[in-house]
Order: sequence, then C-alpha cells, then structure tokens
Amino acid sequence: MLGVDDFAVKRGQVYGTVLTDCETGAPIELLAGREAAPLAEWLTRHPGVEVICRDRSGSYAEGARLGAPDAAQVADRFHLWQNLAKATERCVARHRDCLRPPAPEQPEQPTAPAPAEEAPPVGRFAERARRHHALVHGLLAQGHGLRAIARHLGWGRHTVQRYARAVTWQELVDGKWRQPRPSKLDPFKPYLQQRWEQGCRNAAQLYREVGARALPAATPWSAATWTPTGSGPTLPCRPHPRCGRSPVGSPATPPP
Repeated sequence: MLGVDDFAVKRGQVYGTVLTDCETGAPIELLAGREAAPLAEWLTRHPGVEVICRDRSGSYAEGARLGAPDAAQVADRFHLWQNLAKATERCVARHRDCLRPPAPEQPEQPTAPAPAEEAPPVGRFAERARRHHALVHGLLAQGHGLRAIARHLGWGRHTVQRYARAVTWQELVDGKWRQPRPSKLDPFKPYLQQRWEQGCRNAAQLYREVGARALPAATPWSAATWTPTGSGPTLPCRPHPRCGRSPVGSPATPPP
C-alpha cells in the first residue's frame, strides 16, 4: 500500500512528491516535481504495488494508471476530510441568504420602547468592506475555493477567509466603528475644542499647550495655561511660522 502526496521545496514555486509505506508510515522515495511521469516511472521500476493512496490530483491519478494499472486507487483520510470541509463551506456560503434571524418573542407585559438602532457605519472603510464582502461571497457562490479566490484577487488567504466567514458586511466594521480605540488625546479634547472656538488655529501652539498641561512641572509658563473655569489667562496664539497668518479673531504677533 503506497502513499503518494506532494510537498513544497519552496512554497508556491518548487514542489516534489513523497512516497510512503502506508502500513508503517516510513518514507520510501522522494521524486522531483509532482507530475504524472516521475510517479509512473517509479511504479514501473517497482512492480507489486496493490493500493495507491493519494489526493485528488489528476497528475497522480494519471501516473498511477500508467505505472500500476492493476493497483486500486483510493483517497486518504486527510484529503477526504479536507474535501468534505471545503464542500460544506461552499454549500453554507451559497445558502447564507436563506438564514433569517428568529422573530423576537412578544413580551407578556408592556415594556419601555427599545432604543433606536444605531445607524450603519458610513465612510470609505464601510463602503470598501461592503464591496469586498459581496465580491468574495459572489465567487464562493460560483463554487470557487478560498485559495482560488485569493489567487484571483491577489489577496492573502486569511483576508479572503475573514470576508467569507462574515455573514454580513456590517460584522466587519461594527467593532471598528462602535468601539473606538482610546486615545491619549481624549483628556485634552475639551481644552482643544475651547481653544479652537477662541480662534487658535496654530497646531504647533496647541501642541505646546497640551504638552504643558500634561507636564506642568517641566514648563515654566504652565501656570498661564487655560483652565476650564476661565479663571486663568490664556497664552497668545502664535501666527503660523510659514505664512505668518494670525488665528481667527486675534491680532498678528511675531513669534518669540
């Protein structure tokens, strides 16, 4: 009983064929390439093989037929499970639209009205997710596998898999839009909004003021920074260093 399978010498470029003894699991021979001719030649030189256990490769089927025409050809367990998994995945993908969420149960007693659903996210990221999701599921519905889709689109296999596993495109963006990542700038946003409304448009000046509020001991003029209650003075907003324009509502002053 001879096992036949391919292996990668250099993934995606150079492959070979490994022959194993299915009863002991020991390797017998390594052949160059994974075409029919090398396998057929080896079987011709080594008669007596009764069963050839292989994947569904057409090349191996042809090589086994030519080199050992009397041997029975069977599929190994690994490739049977792999083929079943791929067929199941394609079948489920075709029938995703048939799945409907169950109807909500009617409450026995009146309850407070449910809050309005959050509007779907918009923007370039959401539009790209919607378009790519439709593209991947369209190819799945045509019977293409994940690897074939990845090669066709020039994407990574894991990227295609992520789109294929998502039932709707909203799943790909909900977490990104509804759970924004915290920012180190969050504590200073009210201050920046207030300074913007006061007419300061100089980003470098605002950066210095935020730095002074974050590290007051290291900045000699930190005591003169803006305070939320308005009890302290504000620093003059410097003109832009390149164009010399003053912020809105403030006179032009030379930078120190």
